[in-house]
Order: sequence, then C-alpha cells, then structure tokens
Amino acid sequence: MTPDELTDRAKTTALAHGADLAGVVKVADLPGHAENISRILTGAKCVLVTAAKHSIAAIGSLNNQVAQFDTLHTYDACQRSAHMTARFLESEGFPSVAIPAFIPIDMEKPKYGMRGEICWRRAGVRAGLGSYGENGLLVTPEFGSAVRISGIITTADLTADSPLKEDACDHCMRCLEACPAEALSGKGKINKKLCGDVIFRFGFRFFQRFMLDMVRKDTGQAEEIIGGHGLIELWQTFMTGNYYYCFKCQSQCPSKNLPVNRAGRSVP
Repeated sequence: MTPDELTDRAKTTALAHGADLAGVVKVADLPGHAENISRILTGAKCVLVTAAKHSIAAIGSLNNQVAQFDTLHTYDACQRSAHMTARFLESEGFPSVAIPAFIPIDMEKPKYGMRGEICWRRAGVRAGLGSYGENGLLVTPEFGSAVRISGIITTADLTADSPLKEDACDHCMRCLEACPAEALSGKGKINKKLCGDVIFRFGFRFFQRFMLDMVRKDTGQAEEIIGGHGLIELWQTFMTGNYYYCFKCQSQCPSKNLPVNRAGRSVP
C-alpha cells in the first residue's frame, strides 16, 4: 500500500467512525510538541487530526443541559474515530496511539491541566482543517468553530495535508460580541480567567472553593453549603465528566453550511 493509499484509508476509517473532518500533519511540523509526542510513541512520524461537529441548534439552545449533552456526544464521536483509526493503522503494522481530546490530562506542574500533549487547534491548522479565529479557536470552513478535536500519533509515514491558503474566519466579531464574560479581545486573545469563571462555572475552581468553605465554616454554615445548588451541579459534573457552561463563541460562529440570520446566529 502506498503512503497515499494508506492515508486515504486512515481518513476513511476516521470519517466512518464519528469524525466529520480529518487531516494529517507531520510531527516535524509541530516542533513545539515533538518532545511530548516522542515520549508517548517512539518513532512517531505523523499526527492524524480528527474533528467532529456540534449541533448548532443544541449548543445555541438556552437549555444548557442540552448543550452539555451534545458536547459529550461530540467529544465521544471524535475520540471514537481516533481510536478506530489507531486500531486500523496498527492492523497494518504501524504502532499508533489515540490522544485525549479533553480529559484525562496532566494535572502536574507546569501544566496544571491547562495544556494537553498536543494543541489540537494548532495541529488542526497545520493539517489544513481550518484557521485560527478571533475567538482563539480552530475555525473550519465547513462548521465554523463548532467542533471538537482529537486525533492520533502514528509511526506511519502518511501524506501530509497543506494548511489552508484562505482564512476560514471571516472576522465578523460575533464571537466577541456574544461572550458573556467579555473575555475575548480579538486576534485569538483570551482572558482565560474571565472565560474560565463562566465556562467552567462548576469545574475544579468551584470544587476547590467548595472544599475550602467546608473546612472553614462552622457546622450550620456547612450544612447550608451542602444543601445548596452548587453541590448538585458539582455532582452532575462528576457523573457526566462534562463541566462546560458556555458555548456562545462557538454557537455564534457562521460557516459555509450554516447561513446566519439577522440576529447573528447560525441557522441549522
């Protein structure tokens, strides 16, 4: 099988098992991640990036649980495609490893859970899936920034894709206007503290504050904290593995497949 044929079959496998987009970038073209990649898989030559689309109707809904449910499905789709593609390449004799799109992630210093082994946005841009948006996310021509990204590293010498020649972001600034935390200042700049306070409302920061409050408060106050709404949300976070509470910058991003109405929202 030629490199082109192997690449086509790998992409076909990814698309058949949940991915909506797939692209290839050489490890050599991701110098900032080369050390991490070689630590995971000695002799890795390529990264195959997979992306799965959100339902715009779901993440644009005023019902946050619906948006969270779609996020769980979307992450599962792109990760499932990565695992199945890794298995295919291994069946062809090429050791391959699926890399997490989200959790689990290294929580030790210096990452503190803020950086994965591979920056999927950067890999997606290098693999020709899209370009950087004003919101700092990967913007694809097909689905805007309403995607989740995963992928694999492999020893197979696949045929790399070229980065897009045209900018997939039309710089409409709707993502900046929609951000409830005013955390976006354009050109990919994000105030992660402001963003995190909203998008991870009941994530680790809340859990940390909750534990401190439990230690510091007296018995009566502790009972009030335990009976509050926050603990219920935290329990749901633990049960589902999803603690996203904002999707504004993704749901407002237009794409070629989804025209935008006068209110600036993509129409499914």
